[in-house]
Amino acid sequence: MDNNLGSYNYGSFSSNSEELQRLRRQAEIAWSMEEEHLMTHGLQNGDTVADLACGPGIISSLIKREVCPDGLVIGVELNKSLLALARSMAEEADHAPEFRAGDVYELDCLEDGSIDFAYCRFVLQHLEEPARALQSIFRKLRPGGRVAVLETDDSLFDCTPDIPGMKRFLETAAAEQKRRGGDRKIGRKLAGLLWENGFLDALTQVVTINTDMIPGDEFLNITTRFKLELIPGEDQDWARACLDRVQEAIDSGSFFGQTGVYMVSAARPPAD
Repeated sequence: MDNNLGSYNYGSFSSNSEELQRLRRQAEIAWSMEEEHLMTHGLQNGDTVADLACGPGIISSLIKREVCPDGLVIGVELNKSLLALARSMAEEADHAPEFRAGDVYELDCLEDGSIDFAYCRFVLQHLEEPARALQSIFRKLRPGGRVAVLETDDSLFDCTPDIPGMKRFLETAAAEQKRRGGDRKIGRKLAGLLWENGFLDALTQVVTINTDMIPGDEFLNITTRFKLELIPGEDQDWARACLDRVQEAIDSGSFFGQTGVYMVSAARPPAD
């Protein structure tokens, strides 16, 4: 298995406990929308499901409990710390997913043609070769099976009032992620990537998240604050000052923020 964790590497954060808390809260906030969209994109009870780069397994467990209790849900994760967390939390559940060590570039932990539905959630943005991962997913899907990809696109981010330094903050973080092999604007490219790698019948949705839906503090934490980890050391002072200005606007009640994610699914062509 190639040790390729891409531009995201849990374990290297200045506070891994805070990052885990962010992942938990992100999943809790998004799930009510995510569940509906997954079913729209073809996920059904009884499916064999692969949740790829599943992290601590929060979404894998929700899929198993809420959508696919009669199916097999397999969480696949390369990061050893996250995989251990997922397995530990699963021990406490009555109907838990199965968790396997695996690299999205290879997916040797899954048999070819064995998966009905693959979920690739905030993964491709971190990969230097997203097409290679999609080719691997293609092989693991049964003919007619679908992959759903949930991804960010920073071009969908906006806020009011205009925060001095925010554009620079986002561009600096995106540039560092690109240097590490990632792409903060991959959302708009998903349908084309799927088509280029043999998938058909694409369905695209753009899902908006804003501060009328969640509190400003929550919005800042799950969409923006964590990007400090991508800001070089010499730029930390102005970057923190920028986030302080956002927090001041939130505290004053004047802040409105919005962003969006792309949910795109497509099918492996059916057998002849």
